[in-house]
Amino acid sequence: MSNHYFTNDPNLKHDIQHVRFVNNGITYRFFTDSGVFSKSQIDFGTKTLLEAFLFNNYCSLLDLGCGYGVIGIVIKKQFLDLEVTQSDVNERAIDLTKKNTAENNVSTNIITSNGYKNITGTFDCITLNPPIRAGKEVIFKLYDETYKHLNKDGEFWIVIQKKQGAPSHIKYLQNLFSNAEIITKNKGYHILRMKKVQ
Repeated sequence: MSNHYFTNDPNLKHDIQHVRFVNNGITYRFFTDSGVFSKSQIDFGTKTLLEAFLFNNYCSLLDLGCGYGVIGIVIKKQFLDLEVTQSDVNERAIDLTKKNTAENNVSTNIITSNGYKNITGTFDCITLNPPIRAGKEVIFKLYDETYKHLNKDGEFWIVIQKKQGAPSHIKYLQNLFSNAEIITKNKGYHILRMKKVQ
């Protein structure tokens, strides 16, 4: 379908909305629109990842498949010295991320990219809420490329629902990283953290 949030469909009719989000005592306001993931409210998986996230003295972070920018913006707001890059294949999501960084008074590097196609650097941390509907082949390729784009001792954080295949994803990530760890579980959502040790 052309209107999936993980594709780019500039012909979709606009439906600009605002959503409010509170994290660690800070209130955020986000613009959303049709054609982006979870446009009516902040996704529960995203909330769960942000609540579980443990900052480990990173210098750089990539918010991969950033949607309208929630994860990268919230983390940047709390760690202002962190260099944050946000990327998405969806141009509408990228436009919203630009508006939302300004709305929440943070500055990040924002890149239009299909996966890692336009991303050349490496990072201390990469976060991802995988586009499950894109299929395992696409997502597992993202996992492989994420490993290559992490610095040594870099960490990869993801959120995935048990009913959306968490066991097979955990198995794949365990083989790739050898240390996939479930940080928390909440209402069927699993937050995983992996470290690149080689």
